Amino acid sequence: MVDAADIRLVVNADDFGLSPAISRGILRAHRDGIVTSASLLGNCDDLPGARALLAEAPQLGVGVHLALCGGRPVAAPESVRSLLGAEGGFGARGQDFIAAWMKGRIVPAEVERELDAQVARVRDAGIAVDHLDTHHHLGFLPVVGRAVETVARRHGIAGIRSAVERPTLAWVTDPRRGIEAGLLTGLAWLTRRQLGARRHGPQSWGYVESGHLDEIRILEIIGRFGPGLHEIICHPGEEDAAAGESPPRYQRTAELASLTSAKVRRALAQRNVSLCRWGDLF
Repeated sequence: MVDAADIRLVVNADDFGLSPAISRGILRAHRDGIVTSASLLGNCDDLPGARALLAEAPQLGVGVHLALCGGRPVAAPESVRSLLGAEGGFGARGQDFIAAWMKGRIVPAEVERELDAQVARVRDAGIAVDHLDTHHHLGFLPVVGRAVETVARRHGIAGIRSAVERPTLAWVTDPRRGIEAGLLTGLAWLTRRQLGARRHGPQSWGYVESGHLDEIRILEIIGRFGPGLHEIICHPGEEDAAAGESPPRYQRTAELASLTSAKVRRALAQRNVSLCRWGDLF
C-alpha cells in the first residue's frame, strides 16, 4: 500500500512476445529507460523464447496481455467457437471482436474459458504474473471485463487495467484517436461499475497516443499527475511492424527513444515520481 500523497508510476510496455524484436525493445526500454513492467501476450507463438528473454530482466514486472484478436486461441477451438473466425483463429483486429459482440455472437462463458487458459499457460511456464490487461483494450467491454475479473480472482492476481485518463487537449488535436479514446472511456466507466474489489487499479495514460507516444506527450502526462497511482501504457520495440502488420500500427522505435530520454528521467525526478511495478501497488 502507498501513502495517498505519493505519486507512484508503473510504465508498462504491452505486446511482449509479439515478436523477438518487440520483446528486445521492451527489455532495452527497461534497462536503459523508465519501463518497469511488461504485458506478455497470452497466446504468443513462442512462449519458451519469451520466457527466456524475461529471465534476463528479473526486476521487470510481468502481466498477461489477454488476446481476443490476432493469432489463435489457447483453449480448445471447439470450446470457444463464438470467438473464432471462419479459419479457426481470432479476428485480426479488435474491431472484429467488437462487431461480433454488438451482434450478440459472443458467448460470455467462452470468453472466460479462453482468458483463463491464457493465464494458466503463462503461469504453468513458471512466470509470475502481477496484473492482467487486454490486447487492443477489449477489457473495457463489459463482457470481457467481467471475465478478466473472474480470472484474476481465480488466479489470485490483484492488478487489472481498468481506469482511463481524463480527456486532454491531445484528444482534440487528433480527432479520430480522441473519439476512439472517448468511447473507451465510456466503456471503461460502464465496465468498472460492474466489477468488484479488483477494479481499482492505477489511472492509465496513453490511449490516444497508443503506439505514437513521444517525448513531449510523456512530459505532458507527467505534469498532469496528481497524488496516487498511475500507469503509462507504451509500445516500444526494435522494429515498428509486427508480422503481417502493414502499414505499421505503432511507431515502436520512436517510442523506445522517448522512453530512454534523459529529459523524461529528469522530469520524473523533479516531480518526485516513484517508479514501480504493478505488484508493488497492492
